Amino acid sequence: MDIEPAMNASRTAPEIVRASRDELTEVLGVQHAGFLRVARMFDIPLDRLSALTEDLEDLQALMDDGFAFLLARVDGRAVGTVRAELRDDGVVEVGRLAIEDAYERRGIATALMLSIEDVWPQARRVELFTGALATVPLALYAKLGYELFEQPGEVREGLVWLAKQR
Repeated sequence: MDIEPAMNASRTAPEIVRASRDELTEVLGVQHAGFLRVARMFDIPLDRLSALTEDLEDLQALMDDGFAFLLARVDGRAVGTVRAELRDDGVVEVGRLAIEDAYERRGIATALMLSIEDVWPQARRVELFTGALATVPLALYAKLGYELFEQPGEVREGLVWLAKQR
C-alpha cells in the first residue's frame, strides 16, 4: 500500500477562504473540535466554554452583525477557523482561532491570523484574548507581534488580552 500521497496531502499548504453562510456548519465543527481539546486540557466544564455552546444560529447572527469568518482548507477539508469583527472604535477583535488536532503545528494558525488581520486594512489595532496558561497560542501571538495589555473594565478569570498596533 502506497501511503506517500496521503502523507503529502496532509502537508499541503492551506487555502484560506472567507466563509459563506453555507460554510458556517464547517466553521462550527472545527471550532467545537478545537475548543473541546482546550476544555479537556484545562479541565473546563463543557457548558462553561462559550465556544462549545454556540450553535449554527449563533454564528449566523454574528455573520449578520458583520463578523467575518475564515476557514483554512487542506485538500478541500476544513481544518482551521478564526473570526473577527471591526468594532466601532476602529479595532478588530479576533476570536475563536481553532485548528483540528491532526493539522496543528503546520502554519495554519499563522496563515489564519495573518489573513484575518487583512480583512479590515483600515483598522488601527487588532485585539484578542486567550487563556493565561495557553502557552502555544501565547507563543504564536507573540511571534506575530501581539503584546499583553489590560482591557479596561474587562476582567475574566484565567484570560489575558493581547493587542497589535497597525
